[in-house]
Amino acid sequence: MNKTKKMVFMSILVSQSLVMYIIESYISNPLVFIAPGAKLGLSNIITLISLFFLGFKDTFVILTSRIIISSIFGGGFSAFLYSIVGGILSLVSMAIFIKLRKRESSLIGVSVIGAMFHNVGQLIMASIIIHNIGIFIYLPILLLTSIPTGLFIGFVCRYLVKNKNIYKAMNINNRDYIITKPQTTDYIILLSTLILSVSTFYFTNIHHDDTGYKKVQVVVDNKIYEDIIITDKNYKKTMKIETEEGYNYVNIHDGGVEIIEADCHDDVCVKTGFINRRGQIIACLPHKMYIKILGEDSQIDNISY
Repeated sequence: MNKTKKMVFMSILVSQSLVMYIIESYISNPLVFIAPGAKLGLSNIITLISLFFLGFKDTFVILTSRIIISSIFGGGFSAFLYSIVGGILSLVSMAIFIKLRKRESSLIGVSVIGAMFHNVGQLIMASIIIHNIGIFIYLPILLLTSIPTGLFIGFVCRYLVKNKNIYKAMNINNRDYIITKPQTTDYIILLSTLILSVSTFYFTNIHHDDTGYKKVQVVVDNKIYEDIIITDKNYKKTMKIETEEGYNYVNIHDGGVEIIEADCHDDVCVKTGFINRRGQIIACLPHKMYIKILGEDSQIDNISY
C-alpha cells in the first residue's frame, strides 16, 4: 500500500470509529443496573481491524485521533482520560497477544483480552481521579461483560477481514497474518475470564453482611464531605452536593443510598442505581465525587490512597 492510500485508509478508519462511537451513545446499555458505564465497544472493531491490517504504530495514531476528537465533541477532559488509558492498555495487550501467537489467531481471544484490559484501564484512571481503589468493586462485573462484548467484536472482525474487496481496493497484502478457527487458547481465555470474574466477586463480597449500623460516606475531591450514620431502614434524607464541576442530588432511604439527579454528561452515577451493601460505591467521576457504604470498622472498609 502506498503512502497516499494508507493515509486515506487510516482517515476512513478514524471516521468509521467516530460514527460507531456516536451510534453506540444512542444504544441503551442492557446491563446498566449491574454494570453502569459498560459499553459494547463498537469502536474496538476499528482498533482490531487496524491492528490486523496496519500494525501497532498506525493503530495507535488512529486510536488516539478518535479519542481526542470524540472527547472534544462529546465527553470532555474526564472522558478523554478514561478512554485514552483504557484504549491504550487494550491496544498494547492485544498487540502483545498477537505477537505471542506469532500473528496466527482467530481474533476471538484477542478481542476478549482487549475488552478486559480496556475495563481495567478505565478503573485504574477512575481510582486515580477519586483517590480510592474501592471503585474496583465493579471489576468482577466488568470482567464478566468482557466475555460477550469481546466475543461480539471478535466475530465481527473475523467476518470483515475475510472480505477480499478490502484487499483489492487498498492493495493490501497481509499474508503473514493467518486467521484461524477458534482454538484452545481462545477457550482458555474465556474460561479464565469467567473464573476470575466469579472468584473476585466472591472474595469482595464474602464478608459483607447487613448486621449492625451502616455509614454513608460522601467524598468530594478526596475530602470527606459528610458522614451519615444509618441505624434504621426508615431513615430518610435528600441532599444536594455542589462542587466546582457540578451538582448531585443524593437520596438516602431504606438502608441505602442512590443519586437521583446530576448534571454530569454521562449520568453513570444516576444509572448505578440504589446501593445498600457495605463496600458498594457510587462514583461521579466528572465531579470527582463518590459515595461509599461503610461498616462498623470504617478503617478497614474505607481503603484509599
